[in-house]
Amino acid sequence: MKFGWAIVYVDDVKTVLDFYAKAFGLQTRFLHESGGYGELVTGETTLAFASHQMGEMHLPKGYMKSDPTGKPLGMEFALTTKDVAGA
Repeated sequence: MKFGWAIVYVDDVKTVLDFYAKAFGLQTRFLHESGGYGELVTGETTLAFASHQMGEMHLPKGYMKSDPTGKPLGMEFALTTKDVAGA
């Protein structure tokens, strides 16, 4: 078994993808034409972002929305590299 993907539900998928590109040099692998779902090139495991609207469709009983101005959610994502100078 291997870890396949993680999806984070956000306010603005394109803005988040742009942030990861600028901050970490990660390229966008896919952005749906609706702007509601996107993935980054991260190797074997997909790191994806989806709109809160999609989150509400997929999680109809609700979920705790991420809020960059509030306390962080109880999870961490670690991005690692062997090439520290190139990161």
